[in-house]
Amino acid sequence: MNQNIYQHTPLRSAWITVIAAILASTGQAAIAAPELLTITPGAEKAKTIAGKRYNFIKYVDARGKLITEVRDAKGQRIDEDAIPTTLKMNKKGPNLVDKRVLQRIDRLERRPGRQARIRVDIALDLIDSAASSTPEQPESGGIEEFAGETVDIRLNTRQVTKEALQHHDERRIKQVRETRERRLEQRGNQVRDWAWRHRLENQKAINQAIQQGRSSVTLDLTPTELRRMIDSEDTMIQGIELHEPGEDDVMDAMDATSISNSALPYSSTRGDDIGIYMTESGCANESRITNYDRLSGSETNHSRNVGAILRAVSPDSYIYCRGSAVLPQSSDLDGVAGNPPIYIITRSNSSNDTQSYNTLDRDWDNFVYNENVAIFNSGGNTGNGTGNVRSPGKGLNVISIGNYNDTNDTIVSSSPFVDPQTGNDKPEVVAPGHTISAGGFTMTGTSQATPHAAAFAADMMSSSTYLKYRPYLLKAKLLAGATDNISGGYDKTGLGGVDFASAQWSGYYQWYSGSNSAFDYFDEQDGSGDGYVEKRIYISSGWDHVRVVLAWLNRGSYTYSHRSDAHPIGMDLDLRVYDPSGNYIGGSFSWDNPFEKVNFNPSVSGYYRFKISRYANRDTSSNLRMGLYVNYHD
Repeated sequence: MNQNIYQHTPLRSAWITVIAAILASTGQAAIAAPELLTITPGAEKAKTIAGKRYNFIKYVDARGKLITEVRDAKGQRIDEDAIPTTLKMNKKGPNLVDKRVLQRIDRLERRPGRQARIRVDIALDLIDSAASSTPEQPESGGIEEFAGETVDIRLNTRQVTKEALQHHDERRIKQVRETRERRLEQRGNQVRDWAWRHRLENQKAINQAIQQGRSSVTLDLTPTELRRMIDSEDTMIQGIELHEPGEDDVMDAMDATSISNSALPYSSTRGDDIGIYMTESGCANESRITNYDRLSGSETNHSRNVGAILRAVSPDSYIYCRGSAVLPQSSDLDGVAGNPPIYIITRSNSSNDTQSYNTLDRDWDNFVYNENVAIFNSGGNTGNGTGNVRSPGKGLNVISIGNYNDTNDTIVSSSPFVDPQTGNDKPEVVAPGHTISAGGFTMTGTSQATPHAAAFAADMMSSSTYLKYRPYLLKAKLLAGATDNISGGYDKTGLGGVDFASAQWSGYYQWYSGSNSAFDYFDEQDGSGDGYVEKRIYISSGWDHVRVVLAWLNRGSYTYSHRSDAHPIGMDLDLRVYDPSGNYIGGSFSWDNPFEKVNFNPSVSGYYRFKISRYANRDTSSNLRMGLYVNYHD
């Protein structure tokens, strides 16, 4: 996760002293001592914007009070509003067109008589009136599990039965599907209208984009057509990029992640009734895999290996596959031929070996946000080269999986680790991907680690069915349960190796959803109205360790439009933990991550308080979708 554009700053001790002095001068003597000001991982960043370097720090005192500051390269404190934004920069020049596209146009125009075309990805600004016409009602839920048994279920603060929650979720899923249909129709009309205005209505790619629910289109255009489009100054166009074809990421594993002894022996944790959609360059023949539907594509050795990993780790799930590394079509999502709906997507294929957040990341982030389906991506095997996490693995909502060797619990050197320009830490977690024998082939790479993690998630979901259509809660649970120590450093291993025994059996789930203002509603509902959404959870000191993770979704369209800003993330949440006596015991305050993590040892039994604050609400069009998982483990 270490990288060049966005990196940790070395000025910590000097700035702590400065901040302490400021606090002392304002009379806050109780927290003036430097040793009482701390910086948590991710709360200290530096970024170069429009050629100038800026430093960002969030400090926290012994009581959990947050203090932030921004300084320029000379160390002068500045207002964050003074930093250039993508919007401001775009007013000064044509930053929406990839330089490589312009270079390709120039080159082809110097060769008269040639009718060559350039394949480009065009990001479109589509209005989502389907969601705004039916605002999401506030919903909160909480579930406690102990040794695999559900001991308490809460829905909107009321205790309910499993059956009541199931009926509620059935109604919710029906609403999700109805909204999807409206969105598909409305977006389709917008894309068709745009295509007609640019005389592109006959291109097959327009229909493909509509069927996949994408807010971008991939087109083959002549230099003349591209010039005309650029000169049109069409405000619906948010970016024009050179298309990069994806590549499949190739470079005893189930024991390492506890799948063998903690998931497969139990009928409830083998992926039953969970649809997994895999996509890469090809798809294995249907004779190779049970409970499998090849929707499109030709067989490759890589797809046989990846499909066999999915089947081994999640034996009772249903697998769909489309070749060409594409999002599922809308007709795929609810299941094909009476088979289970798609709840999880895995893509062992990536492109864009740069740090830029591009249209591919935008589309896949938007898909998670709009469809509430979890996506896992391999992100490449660039560790011995650029190190870049490739697209769509850069996405804030997409879970990127690193690759480790389960024979020695060490990260594989080819595993990617360089964070994107958006500053979010990648990869989030790691899984076994070294010399994995499956489907008649032995392969190494994030391509092998990613289906392992996705199938792992399907096994969790088949038992914990409330994870369906709540990818933010699934992500929180997955990250909170990634407690296996893998050698290689945080940059490459993220929060750790996924472990089913740790993640699945004992812990507390809490989720919140609704419109953007629902955060304030939940703040009022907890009885305080103090700017925090608070949850009290009883934890026994009999547990050696606790890891709590908060995860939430962001709109890819916002991230893309603000990708050059200091902080492109639309919603920035922070997390604090207090013991039963009210003492602050830890927090997480990253600038750019769509998740926060706190580890602690429960020294006393009692009700611990978990307080969530919204540090920034930049994207007020974004709905609230956040999940909290408190993992008790030894």
